[in-house]
Amino acid sequence: MKTSPTKRYLQTALALTLLVLTLLVCSGLSGCSGGQEQGAANAGSGKAAVASTHNTKATATPKSSGKAKDTGTSTATGTPSATASPTLIMTPELEASKKRALATPPPPKPELITVNNDDGAIATAKYWVQLHYYIYTTGKVDEYKALCNGDESTAITPVKYATENHARGGWSNPVTVKFTDAFRRTDFKDDVVIQVDFEREAYTSYGGDGKIKNNPKQSRWAGVKLEYNGTQWIVKEAVNREH
Repeated sequence: MKTSPTKRYLQTALALTLLVLTLLVCSGLSGCSGGQEQGAANAGSGKAAVASTHNTKATATPKSSGKAKDTGTSTATGTPSATASPTLIMTPELEASKKRALATPPPPKPELITVNNDDGAIATAKYWVQLHYYIYTTGKVDEYKALCNGDESTAITPVKYATENHARGGWSNPVTVKFTDAFRRTDFKDDVVIQVDFEREAYTSYGGDGKIKNNPKQSRWAGVKLEYNGTQWIVKEAVNREH
């Protein structure tokens, strides 16, 4: 007997709710915070990586693709995921560093974003990772907003935080991201969810509150839920977490 549309909708809603609860338990969070990266405390080091921002319904825990790792290095940008250090004092060197960061070009929009298959979805998920960092470095959010029109934690909260931080004089240095794997999650039967594994190099972020944060190199993964709108892939929900 076929499952009715109403029953299928309720099943999907329940599954997404359970995933949200799983994420909250795993991350120790009950809401959104100002940072952009989600991660666990790094005990035993003065450089704890404890930041988190938005929750996600896209995926709860990382999985292995079982395939050979793919490679690819790109320059993106980032925001706080470590403990705060000294108060910011704008020196000529920092002024020059900020100027270079603000001039960072946006990541190129992938040609495959218009292709309605897994390759197109994977390319778009990687693009989201790059844009997600880029907005915190430059405060420029047009490309991100054009890509993300989903839930508030993915489409609105990052944009709000990035623009507010820049309005107060904050920014982040660019960071290099090396993609190590990307694949479609087979445990989401009715949705297109891509997992992207990547290495994020160390970088420094400067808060609008005057705090400096040194973020150590991390192995991270992103879970990105996408939809094809008839023209291109768009991001509905996403998370960026430490492995």
